Order: sequence, then structure tokens, then C-alpha cells
Amino acid sequence: MTQRFLAIVSRGEPDSDFGKRIASRLLKLQPPLEVSITRRTTIATSGMPVRNFPGGAIFGSLFDRHHPQPVEILGDVETGRIVASRGQRLIDRYWGDYIAILEADEFETIIVRAPFGELPSYYLVSGPTCAIASDVALLTDAQLLRPSLAVGALVRELAWKDLRGPETCLAGVAELLGGDCLTITSGNSRINTLWSPWNISPSEEQASVDELADRVRRQVLACVNARAASFDRVLLLLSGGLDSSIVAASLAKGRIPFDLVTMTTRDSLGDERDYARMMAAALKRPLHEARREVARIDPERSPAARLPRPAGRLFEQDTGQIAAEVAAQSGARALVTGGGGDNVFCSVQSAAPVADRLLTEGPGRGAFETACAVGRVARASVPAVLYAALGRLPARRRRSPAAPDLSFLTDDAREAIGPVPHPWLATPAGARPGQAAHIKLLAVAESFMRGFDPQVELPMIVPLLSQPLVETCLSIPSWKWFSGSTNRAIARQAFSQELPPTIAWRRSKGTPDSFVAEIYERYQPVFREQLLGGLLASERLIEADAVGQAFSRAGVLAPKDYLRLMRLAEVECWARGWAGR
Repeated sequence: MTQRFLAIVSRGEPDSDFGKRIASRLLKLQPPLEVSITRRTTIATSGMPVRNFPGGAIFGSLFDRHHPQPVEILGDVETGRIVASRGQRLIDRYWGDYIAILEADEFETIIVRAPFGELPSYYLVSGPTCAIASDVALLTDAQLLRPSLAVGALVRELAWKDLRGPETCLAGVAELLGGDCLTITSGNSRINTLWSPWNISPSEEQASVDELADRVRRQVLACVNARAASFDRVLLLLSGGLDSSIVAASLAKGRIPFDLVTMTTRDSLGDERDYARMMAAALKRPLHEARREVARIDPERSPAARLPRPAGRLFEQDTGQIAAEVAAQSGARALVTGGGGDNVFCSVQSAAPVADRLLTEGPGRGAFETACAVGRVARASVPAVLYAALGRLPARRRRSPAAPDLSFLTDDAREAIGPVPHPWLATPAGARPGQAAHIKLLAVAESFMRGFDPQVELPMIVPLLSQPLVETCLSIPSWKWFSGSTNRAIARQAFSQELPPTIAWRRSKGTPDSFVAEIYERYQPVFREQLLGGLLASERLIEADAVGQAFSRAGVLAPKDYLRLMRLAEVECWARGWAGR
């Protein structure tokens, strides 16, 4: 069942009649929502566990760090501690996919979102109330929002690839980020951060690889099976790569039935069936195989149509349809992926880990060994890696953590871009370069999670992006993830007994890029029409002449060009939907 929630908090003198009017509207929805009204808050939920207690409510999945089973009941003493800590105890003691509403005192209400929680939390402040919801439709159904585009936010969505802050592309609607809390008072509302990756410093310099691998293994097993336990049966998207194979091996250790599906392209670079079959055979599990087909793609339907920002990609339509068909056959209730593994397991593509080791240990054999490992992974010479590492030392020129994509944007649009939007990319003084690179990967993964549609029938679960596992991996120095000729070495070592060696130590990686190219080739005329006569052009966000010339260019476009044109078309399609065009 789809998980949905809406909470409306009074910012001034409580108005019970207002809450009752909202409740009457929500009770008419199908499926109906369960509504509860406290002194200052009206809460409506559907499809999720709710823990009500004096002083607040917590809904969504909740796990105790010390026990693998979901927490269904919290005693009075514990809820009192949570409220007294203003939500910090939730962050420190628990994890999951939860939203907490805490009436801290007579004048303040605090809303906390779990770090790396998949349940969206969109909020708006209007007059005497603050409303926060899992989806925009609930805000409109409750007659709290008349959606309109935030054009400046559209520019930033186009410019900052895969990085999103609290801003959405609908006027007046913001998103509460994981690990943040929203404090609502009669006079104002403010955001505070309770959890940040910068609060976890690498501290395991002396631990051996075997010790670290054991810690990572235990956390992966715990997080994967805790997340799967909320469903009777799950479907795993198995690419045959390291990360999805680790999730498969972890599910096999648990008690939840699961099925496997792999999706292939016509091009060999996107055909991972040999690896997926190898993993399925090792686990003695059947494997569903499906070919990606352009015919499943509707270029005029945004996969993010119900979201307040154009976060979806067209090829995801195909993924969703295949997964839904296989799930219907098998009875699976959720789609599990190995997404985020590269990010969590510190698959940094630079010399930053070498710089970290130089800063920690100084020049010596250790830094040289790491430079050799990074060089093998990157296919670069050791002198080149060392030179690049020296350039990343704090005493040298600091590089920007991210750069915007300015291609096809107008001069006016470029001026509206602003700084990098994700708060984790504000690097504090004294931060290690490898640590900063690892956190940037996590910011990309966290931004990716915020593109999930909570109203789909088959929810997506990304267990490798779970708070305890992320914290464990952040505590490991960046250079320890490199060994021999591989990256993610600790994760490989952790599951080397369960994975076939060919998968555990493989360095190649499949990609669906050829399928994306097929989509572009099939629907190029549609994309051209959308962009040259569309909203982005009329609002002077994109250079229509430059876009037209790119479509008219003879020969095959470079991947960066057709991927950019497709991204512009995806944003255009989303914007037209919300603008009523």
C-alpha cells in the first residue's frame, strides 16, 4: 500500500474548526486516510505504522540500532526522552524511514525527518498554519496549495546535475531534508540540522581491513534485512555488479522471500546477464530476465509528474513497467536495489584518498601504496596520481566541490544559478579532500533518493543508503577503500565468501547508456518540438537557437550533448504538466 501523510500545525492559537474542515476533506479521499487531531496538529496517514503518544507522533518505519526488528511501540519514558531532546535522541538511537512530530512545549512544534529517509517531506507555511506532506497531491486535496512554477528553481534544477537542496520547483513549497528538523512557533519557522555527514569523522586509521570488513558486513546485513522485513516478499533489481550482488547475498541470509530481475539492453555494455546468472546460481534463486524496449517510453509523460521537481529520467518508465510486471507475477511488494553502493562504499574517482593519507601519515610507503592502487583503478601513472594529490592538499588551491552545467542556458538563466544547492557541499575548514569527495558522493545519492514517487504501487527501497551503514563507512579513512587494483575494497572483502570471485573483484561496470541513446534516436523529433516551442524557451531559460542547431547537427551527437538535450526535454515535459499546457 502507498505510504502517505499530511500534518497541519497551527502556528498561533489552535483552531479546532480548521482542523476539522481539513479532516473532512481528507476523509473523502480514496483510499481514505486515518485522521487524528491534537491540540495544535492535525495528522492524516495511510499505509504506514503510526506511533501516537502524549506530545507527538512518529510515523513510518523505525528501527533501534541495538535490535534488528522494527520498533512498533515506544514507552512513555522513551517518548519523553525523544521530546525532551527535541528529536536528537531519534537521530542518535534509532534509524529508518520516519517522520516525527513533537510538541516540544506550549509554543513550539518540531518536525524531524530521518537521515536518508525515503519518505518525502514537502512543506509550506501559509498564514497561521504550516503543512507538511508526503506528496503535493495531499496539499492540493486539502486546499492548502494552488501549484505554480518557480521559474528560478527550474534554472537551478537544470544547472546542478544530481544535486538538490531544500528548494523545489513549485512556488512556496520546500522540502525538509533528511537529518533536519523544522521548528514551528507562532512567530516564525526555522530549520536546524540534527544530522550531517560532517559530524562523522574518519577515525579507524589503525583498524585492519579484516576488522573494517567485518563491521561493514554486519551493518549491511542488518540494514538490508531490516528494510526488507516491512514486506512479505521483495523483488531485487540485480545488475550483476558488486553492489546489487551484495544486497542479494544479504537478502539470502535473511528470512524474507525475494525474487531477482535483471534488465538488459541490445548493446553488450548494458547486457549483464552473465553476471546476474552467475549470482542467481550462487544463491540458487530463479532470475527473471527482461529486455529494455523503447516502445515502453512515452516522451510526453514525465516520470516525475507528481513530484514538485523534475527529478525523474525517461528511461525510468521502462524500469518501472518491467519491475511492476515481474512483481505482479511473483507477489513482491517492493523493489529493492543496490543503488548508492558506489557512493556509500567511497568509490571516489580522484587522487583525494592519496591526499588524505599524506595529510594523516605524511610522505612514505603508505601514501605510495595508495597512489599505486588509485593509479591502477584510474589507469593513471603513479607520478600523475601523486601530483594530483599534492594539488588537493589544503595549502594548495582548493577546487570547487561541484560545477554547474551551463550548456544551452541563456545569460539571464546563468545569472540566476547561485551557489551549489546541497548543504553538505559546504566544506568546513580543515576537512580532508577524500572525506569531502566521499560526502559529495553521498550528497548525490541523497539527492537521487528525493526523486522517488511515494504514490507508486511498487515502492523502491535502497537499503545501502541506511543511516547506520553510512555512518560506519564515513568512519573509515578514504584510502582504506583502495587496495591492490580495486576500489570499494572493504565491501569486496566483506562479502568475498558469498559472491563469486568474478563478481566480488570485477572492475568493469555495465551501463544503460545505449538504451538512453535509443530513446533519443527514436524521439528526437518530439524532443525538438517540445524544446523549440516550449516553456523553457518562452521563459528565456534556454537558448532556442543553440538547441535547434544541436538537433540539426549532422552525424551522431556526443553522449554529453544528447544526454543534455534529453534532460532539457524531461524538464520541459514536467514543467508543461504543472503549467497546464
